[in-house]
Formats: sequence, structure tokens, C-alpha cells
Amino acid sequence: MKRNSAVTVALLAFWWVMSSAAARAQSATSIAAGESWSSCNQSLCIDAPPEGPQGLDGSGGWGWNSQTNSPVTVLTVGTAAPFTVTVLQPSSIPFCGQDPLTITLTYSSQDFSLNPTDSRSNTGSNPFDRGGVETFSYTGDFLCHMDQSVAFTFTPQNPTLSALVTATVNVAGQQVSETFPVAIVKKRK
Repeated sequence: MKRNSAVTVALLAFWWVMSSAAARAQSATSIAAGESWSSCNQSLCIDAPPEGPQGLDGSGGWGWNSQTNSPVTVLTVGTAAPFTVTVLQPSSIPFCGQDPLTITLTYSSQDFSLNPTDSRSNTGSNPFDRGGVETFSYTGDFLCHMDQSVAFTFTPQNPTLSALVTATVNVAGQQVSETFPVAIVKKRK
């Protein structure tokens, strides 16, 4: 009886390890394939990158490459690149008048440097004693639109197959996030 229980436990442990490995492999494949992922709720979301047919899924992240007629999936070391965060809310605009809204960008400082001033001339800050974090605050009419975009400028630092930037939006106790992958290649000579 003890031997049967030990075999059963061993088989269950083996199944769990293999299932976890498969999930990690699938997740790594999604990242390497350039797929973003997000969390939204019924009243707040971040626009997806321009994926799908003709990039119609969204307008966020690294944008659209008009030369290749496809989403931007590769950046070059040393060449500044725009990164757009578009905050979405339903037509009822539930957060209009709520102050403040924050957008926190997290990334690896091995992969990127970030200009601390956004496209609205707003300067972010890093409230932590680590690199790769910048928080920007927005007030006023920023939330009185169904869709509101702001652009940031990242400069790729080192080649990698998958560099990640996560944008997290917080307002009135609500939080959503979106992670955008991109490959970085060496500067062409």
C-alpha cells in the first residue's frame, strides 16, 4: 500500500513539474513571438499594440512600421524609439475629474534608458532605490476623454530577443497594466 501511494505521489509530482514547464515554455514562446498581454476591468484599460490584421487591435506600445506595414517588433541599440500608452475608459467616462492618474513604466535598465519627460512635457520620477521605474502623474482633463494617449521615449541599450516594458495605470483605486515586448538589435554600420 505504501509503495502504491509513493508511486502515485511521484507520478503526480512529475505531472505537475511537466505542466509547469510547458506553461513556462508557452509563456516564453509568447514573449519571444512579440505578443503583449494586459489586464483590464469594466471601467479602465490600456490600448493594445497594433497587432492583428492591418494592426487594428490597438495603437499602443511601439507603434506601426509603415515601411513594413506591420507592428514595430525590433528596435536598434542607441536609436531613440517612441512608446505610447493610451488609457481607455467607456463612453460614460467614469474617471473624469478624478485626480491624480499615474502611469508607472517598468523595464530593465540593461535594455533601455528612458527620457524622464513625456510628450506632454510632464516629468516623471523614480520613487524607488532601483533603476527601471518611472512614475508620471496626470491631473485636470486628462481623464475626461474616452481615449487619452501620452508618448514616452526609450533608447535601447543592449541587444536582446525580448525586452519588456510594462505600463501600469492607477486612478481612483483602480489599476490595470499592459506589457509590451520588443527585440533589440545591434546598431547597423
